[in-house]
Amino acid sequence: MIYIQKKNEPRSLTQYKKQKYAYFDGCNKEDIRENLLNEQGSLCAYCMRRINKKSMKIEHWYPEDRLSDRDKLEYKNMLGVCLGHIEGQGQKDDTCDTHKGNALITVNPHNKKTLKEIKYKSKSGEIYSDDAEIDKDLNKTLNLNSMGQRLPENRKIKLDSVISELTRKFSKGTWSTERLESFIEEYSKPDAEGKKKEYLGIIIWYINKKINRNS
Repeated sequence: MIYIQKKNEPRSLTQYKKQKYAYFDGCNKEDIRENLLNEQGSLCAYCMRRINKKSMKIEHWYPEDRLSDRDKLEYKNMLGVCLGHIEGQGQKDDTCDTHKGNALITVNPHNKKTLKEIKYKSKSGEIYSDDAEIDKDLNKTLNLNSMGQRLPENRKIKLDSVISELTRKFSKGTWSTERLESFIEEYSKPDAEGKKKEYLGIIIWYINKKINRNS
């Protein structure tokens, strides 16, 4: 999970909200999906796997069923997330919004302070936090260590790939702060299609940990 900088809401949503009886299911969701994909680099806001217009949902960080019709249209509360379910698997393997349901959570991709509490286990790819509430969000509510959906394994594969790349680029003992900062700045950029790299969160965490050790 990484910080998501919200941009302006779609123009169609701004116009629609001017209607007296505007409600969420009546707005142009295609425009919202496109905006969210652009903001998030086509990554799920929670698990960070690749999403597109057909493989995503519009999530309300503050649960939709607790909001008025008008408040459901608040763009700042919206996130793009994966479908959170793999056909043929049980609900215990569901992730993200699908597993979260209407639960309240503390961790928020729009709040840097909560994201600073996120950590990973480099040997297993598991995500966790020393903060009890946020750890519950990650492991219980969002189920971001779902083995059925291979999330820890996928994060570990991505991390191992980056470590191998760094080892090829820089000889042992030369992972200087300057080189690491340059690497993560370039690695974090979206590609020509605006897509960021999957599971970017564990890579940023790992590089920042190395930088802090150099200090």
